[in-house]
This record gives sequence, C-alpha cells and structure tokens, in this order.
Amino acid sequence: MGTKFGITFASMVALAALSAPGAARADGADVEALKAQAAALEQQNDALEQRLDKLERKQAAQSQAAAVAPGSADMAQVVKGPVDLLAGDGPLTFHGVTLFGTIDAGLGWASFGLPNNGKFYLGDNLISKFATHPYFGLSPDNLAQTTLGVKGATELLPGLSGVFYAATGINPLSGQLANTPGSIVDNNGLNRNAYSNNGDGSRGGQAFNDQLYAGLASKTYGQLTVGRHKSLTNDLVGAYDPPGGGYAFSVIGYSGTPVAGLGDTENSRWDDSLKYRFEYGPAHFGAIYKFADGNGGCNYLGAPTSPKGAVQQCYPSKNDAGQIGAGFTYAAFDVDGVVGYFHQATNFFGPLSAAQAFSGLSTFTPNVGPTVVSTGMNANSAQAIISDNTGWALAGKYTYDQWKFYVGWAHVIYHDPADNAGIGAQNDQGGYALSAVTNGFFTHAKLLDTVWGGARYAYDSRTDIVGAFYVEHQNGFGSSADLATCSLPAYNRVTQAAPRSPKCAGNLYGASAYVDYHFTRRFDVYGGIMFNAVDGGIQSGFYSPTNWAPTVGARFTF
Repeated sequence: MGTKFGITFASMVALAALSAPGAARADGADVEALKAQAAALEQQNDALEQRLDKLERKQAAQSQAAAVAPGSADMAQVVKGPVDLLAGDGPLTFHGVTLFGTIDAGLGWASFGLPNNGKFYLGDNLISKFATHPYFGLSPDNLAQTTLGVKGATELLPGLSGVFYAATGINPLSGQLANTPGSIVDNNGLNRNAYSNNGDGSRGGQAFNDQLYAGLASKTYGQLTVGRHKSLTNDLVGAYDPPGGGYAFSVIGYSGTPVAGLGDTENSRWDDSLKYRFEYGPAHFGAIYKFADGNGGCNYLGAPTSPKGAVQQCYPSKNDAGQIGAGFTYAAFDVDGVVGYFHQATNFFGPLSAAQAFSGLSTFTPNVGPTVVSTGMNANSAQAIISDNTGWALAGKYTYDQWKFYVGWAHVIYHDPADNAGIGAQNDQGGYALSAVTNGFFTHAKLLDTVWGGARYAYDSRTDIVGAFYVEHQNGFGSSADLATCSLPAYNRVTQAAPRSPKCAGNLYGASAYVDYHFTRRFDVYGGIMFNAVDGGIQSGFYSPTNWAPTVGARFTF
C-alpha cells in the first residue's frame, strides 16, 4: 500500500505544478514534458496497482494454506489452486476459551456384523468374533469420533500460561456417551445370536470420556498437565496412521489393542495421570505416568455377600503405568518412538455367559495356583484377563508434493501380572467391576507385533484419497495342550464352541481405501471400504474368518 500511495502522491504533485501560477510562464515544451511525465506516472501507478493486487491474493492464498495443517482431519492435506470457497469462519473462541466439536455418521454394510448398540460408538468395520450374519444400517464415527469439548488458555506470567481441556465422545446415533465396557455388560447372559454390537475400549461412559486435564504451558519449558489423558501411543496413532485413526478404515484406530493401548485397548486413555510435552527446535519429547487407582478386588471362597470368613484374600490395586516418547522433524521426514509399560492391564474380552450372569457364578484364576469358584451378584460386571504389558512403537512419515507416506511398527509383550486382581476389582474404564477374573492366562509370554503403512494423496484442494494396510501377528504362547488344538476348527457353529485355542500363533490382516471430499473446511463427505481377515489363534471363536465393510458418510467439524 505504501508504493501505491507514493505513486499517486507523485502524480498529484506533477498536476499541481501544472496548475500553479508559475506554470503559466513555462514555455509550451515544458508543459508538454510535464504532461508526459504525469501520464507515465499514471501508467506506472496502474501497473503497480495490478501487481499489488496479485501479491495480496497470493499472500491470502498462502496464509489460508498455512492455516490448514498437512494431513489435518478437516481439510485436504495439501492445498493447491484457489482456496476462496474453502475459507470458513474461525473457531468459537471467547476470552481465550474455545468450544469445539465433531459430528460424524454414515451408512455401512458388513458381510458379518451386528446391530448397533447405543453405547458402542463404532460400526461393523473390524471383524468381530460375535458377528454371525450380514448387516446393513447406520454407522457412527467413521472418520472421527463425535465429540463435544471446550479448551482454553490464559497467560499467568510472560511466557507462562494456564491451560485446560475437557472433551467427551458421544454416539451420534443414540445421543449416549461413548461407553464400550457398558456395551459388553448390555449383552451379559444372552445367546451370541442375540448380541448387539459390543467390545472393549478406552471410553467407559464418563462425563468426559475423551480427556480432562489442566496444567501449565511454557514456551521455554514445555507443558505439564494433570488429569485424564490420551497415552503417548494413542497420540502416535493419530499422527502416523494414514486414516488418522478413523474407525471405519483403520484397524489400529478401531482397536486400540495393538498400538494405542500398547497391549489392551482400554489403556489408550489414562486416569489419574501426569503428562509432559516439550519441544526444542526440530525435536520433541513426551512422558506420561499413571498412578494406581481403583480397588484390587478379592478372592472369594463363597459368596461375596456371605458373612465374614467368605473372603480368602483381598488385593491392592497396582495398575500404575508409564510411557516416554521422542521424535523429530527433518525436512519432509517425521519420526516418533514410544516405550512403556502397564501393570495390571485389563482386557474385557466378552459378555458373561448365562450361568455367570443369572446364577452369579464368579471365577478367580490367580497368577499361581488353582481357580477358585464362588457365587454372587454379577450385575454391571464383565469377565477380564489381567496382564503386565511392556512394549514400544516406532513410526514415520514422509511428505512429497501432494503425497504423504506412512509406516509403523509396534511390539507388545504380555506376562501374567505380578500382582493379582480379584473379583470385584474396579480398575476398569468407567469403574465397571470384574467378576470372572483370569490372572494366569499367559502360559508363556505373548508377543504381539503390528506393522502398518499407507499413503494419502491430495488429488486437489478439496479431495483426499487414502489407502492403508495392517498386519498383526501373535506367537503361540500356550501350553502343549493348547498348541495341540491349533489344527482344529476355529469355531463350531452347532455347539458355539471354539475347539482351537486362542493361544495358538495367528494373524490379523486389514486393508482399506477411501475418498474424502471437502465442500468446506468444516464439512466433508467420504466413501470407501475396509477388508480384514484372521487366522490361527486369533481366529479362535470367530464365526467367519473374513469381513468386508463398505461405508459412506459425512462429517461436520466446528
């Protein structure tokens, strides 16, 4: 604007000179020369105005492109061409407090699926051992979890701010809070042919089942927060999974077991935790620690409601956990790695049988010794396997023009827990109690390896094309008797029994592809398909070894 003003001012000066009294005494040649100079200045001014307009349009386009992070969840990953129509309104922020959210739902079909459960916030995209027939219907949270939240920051001292974050996940088809353990409990005592969709997860119906934390953030020393957090491995999935963890097209997004939970999907989010993040130049560092919480339950000789003397032993809760991570950005490369452990990790592996649910049959299997059977009230509880988990995850991505390439590998080791969890323990997500508790499941160490990769391609400023693949492999970790069953059928459809042991070696394979089209920065539609298959011990109890699941839908983010 300074250049434009200078040229205009020079033109005015020249014209003023022509109209001054002294100008009348100038000869005709001088007058003509001044007129020519004024005309030339006007032409230069017009040319500079056009050039300035072009520069301003280019700068606006570059600012808009920079505002959309590559690979973000609400915009094509690489902006090319005009962006005027893609400019949306800003975030809903008032005095440093921002309201945000996402609504995501669609329509899906699965070759083997189950009807929706109001608490279960995923569709039928990942193969389920409980699914017995094709299913067609509405599908929730396909690219992103439906979420409502609020976050904020306020400066306390120069360079130091207080921060907070509070968000919860919702099933958009029922309006209920996301609650995977509750979906398992809903199916307690039913025949599997009558099941609704269910499975374990890291959201247990809490008021803020995503994250709830507060703390301090410094530009120099990093950010330290306390409360309920995502694990570092959960953060890694969001950054290094081609679909960004989208449930409909990501094996490791749908199930947090192999990566996000580093062994058990419940461990993707940690209550009673401290989390620290720090950045220095191209490098960054993170650490998270979870304090033990809940109660450890008891080993009952009789009924839990019997008079004093029915309790053989009670156990303290020792479900502490920790992870550390580090990574860097160099040119077009991003790399991150995480290592961690979780004591007394809990795996809700399915609804209670009719005998367990209605007769109150409870079983306690210690890490050493025989199983103890008791009877009691098993309402609002589920059966669980307890383990001590250790592991690591490493992932990277590379950006080239409008391409992004991803690769990752996670390794988890399961052992029987050093400290037993008993009947009635409430160290599960949402405080659900354990009734049938197995602390002695791992005859030998179970090793679970997961590799994944894929790419995102920005066809244009509105359209992403995404493809991904996933492979999980477990070793044979059972006794000789368990391993002798590995050649038997995975499932008997008449007796509904699983002759093959789940402790046999086995694999899970997954592949997906979808297109995501953005009408605006905040509204997009998508369509694609995910295929997955299981074999070996992982296939144990599955009605079908394969599942095809095409899905279409729409998402609005604010």
